Amino acid sequence: MSDPDETRTITGWESASRLYRRPPGLGWLFALLVVPLLLGLLGWGTRDKSDPDASFSGVEPSLSAPAVDGPADAPGAGLPGLPAALSITRNSNDITLSGDLPNAAARTGLLDLLESIHGPDVNLVDNLHIAAGASGPDLTGLQGVFAAAVDIPDFGWTRNGDAVTLTGTAPDEQVRDQVEAAARSAWPNANLTNRIRVPGSAAPTPGGACAGLQADITALLNQPVTFETDGATLTSDSRQMLSRVAEEITACPEARISVDGYTDSSGSDAINVPLSANRARAVAEFLISQGVSSDLVTWNGHGSDNPIAGNDTPEGKAQNRRVEITVS
Repeated sequence: MSDPDETRTITGWESASRLYRRPPGLGWLFALLVVPLLLGLLGWGTRDKSDPDASFSGVEPSLSAPAVDGPADAPGAGLPGLPAALSITRNSNDITLSGDLPNAAARTGLLDLLESIHGPDVNLVDNLHIAAGASGPDLTGLQGVFAAAVDIPDFGWTRNGDAVTLTGTAPDEQVRDQVEAAARSAWPNANLTNRIRVPGSAAPTPGGACAGLQADITALLNQPVTFETDGATLTSDSRQMLSRVAEEITACPEARISVDGYTDSSGSDAINVPLSANRARAVAEFLISQGVSSDLVTWNGHGSDNPIAGNDTPEGKAQNRRVEITVS
């Protein structure tokens, strides 16, 4: 409210208005306190939350929780830049690729790489799958390995988890060693198994009383290793059989053991490769539980690769569903 007041001037009477302000009430004080707070909250809510560096001021970066990509023992944890399951197998002019890749560009890059090494006449059998979350291939590492193996007509490269397996028949030991050196250079953290053979040279076996270990294991595995239906749980009969195998292995502490799992051709590689790997791992872990040193055992799954019988009959499929134990 304002009350008019009159003052006298030299020229006479003049009306002048004066305003008398009331002191601010509680409503004004509430507005002064709350409005800035609301504006601040609105600014916080609209900031770019995707910015990984955005943080409260005053919080030390060293106190932030580290990024976690997955469990440390997850398949492939030690091999960045490689799909968790990938198989590339050459049969003369045919190269078959199986496994998961993240996108079409990764598939094209891998196919182009193999064509550049083996020439435009190579027949690429593409059984690759596009899977969200899959890792892209390490083209540089694969180029070095396949360039070194260009003289191996049946060369095979398989990755499963942290295990990389090389197979094939090399013309001489120098080629075999060059391929292994290229693989170790590309993936120094891999659990690498070199099963490339050289004609005329026997596979290395432990000497002395253990020279016949492979034959002893083969004799003990007179029945296929079996599992519960559609799973990787060993049956009781197979556990008893593998217990005797473990006794032979532990008596030869220098022997290195490779466990390889295979399936028949039923189903896709996306199912068969992990299934065969899980079964090979189950056998390896059982042997370790029976006293075999974990440092001397490797395992790998190959899906339906390397069949030993036809997949066109139930009997042939039963033979292809197998686990092999190899001494080196």
